[in-house]
Amino acid sequence: MTDYYKILGIPRSAHNFEVRRAFRNKAKSLHPDINPDKKAHEDFKIINEAYQVLCDAKKRKIYDMRLNNKVPSQRVYYRPGNVYYKERRNQKYNYNTDYKSNTDYEKFEKYFDFLLFITLVFVGCFSLIYGLYRLWYNPVEDINPYPGIAMGIFFTSLLIIIWRYKNKLSEKSK
Repeated sequence: MTDYYKILGIPRSAHNFEVRRAFRNKAKSLHPDINPDKKAHEDFKIINEAYQVLCDAKKRKIYDMRLNNKVPSQRVYYRPGNVYYKERRNQKYNYNTDYKSNTDYEKFEKYFDFLLFITLVFVGCFSLIYGLYRLWYNPVEDINPYPGIAMGIFFTSLLIIIWRYKNKLSEKSK
């Protein structure tokens, strides 16, 4: 198992600012724009991976646990996506498009779920109101409206209960 602390040349008790400083010092000499050597490019990937793991508290905790227990692992901590560079106020920064698209997808999914819920509640309430209307104001002789009313009440209440339970589960997972 690769030791990210040795790669960056920092102690295991290093804080995030020390990790960041060590990464920047190594990146100045190994960045592919500065150093055209192929080995430098591979080394830059390794120090970037080390930086990504050691700066994130969750990933670092898992990494330290595996390192202390001498559990061999694959590189599961850092998964780069499509990174694009933009200029902003004469500073270059990058953003991960996979992360952005995931949040957009989550927003779309959230709004779609809400729209579907409102539509189904509207249909359930409308069928319930229509069944009551047929029962009291315009009854048809051969049609029994009670099963329709009972089904409307049952499915509308079931839909509302499931929606509330789903919201509680999503709040717990966050």
